[in-house]
Amino acid sequence: MRLNKSIRLTPCDQRIIEKAMEFIDRNYRERLSADQLSIEFYISKQKLQAGFQQMTGLTLHSYILKVRIEKAKQLLADTNQPIKFIASAMGFKRPSHFIFTFKGFTTLTPIEYRYQLKSIA
Repeated sequence: MRLNKSIRLTPCDQRIIEKAMEFIDRNYRERLSADQLSIEFYISKQKLQAGFQQMTGLTLHSYILKVRIEKAKQLLADTNQPIKFIASAMGFKRPSHFIFTFKGFTTLTPIEYRYQLKSIA
């Protein structure tokens, strides 16, 4: 999807985007979509998506994935939970999708990431 960069965000729009970011930070485990968030925050889907791009440099979808991966990194560092459990806890239906996404954000698989943390400690 191509985002319209000419959409101007008002200060009110920016506050709505910030509230949506906080919502995602709290509810990252849930299934989240642009449609759902636009309804939840009374903002058009186009403005929501353009706002995320302008304010974070990421698409809405990428922002959600980034939050999930950052939370997963904490679990990998702080627990010995199996990768399958962490994938599910982060809202991924399949561990393979979680591993692929994790590697896309970190260049390491979750197991490699955990191993690297343990070898540094």
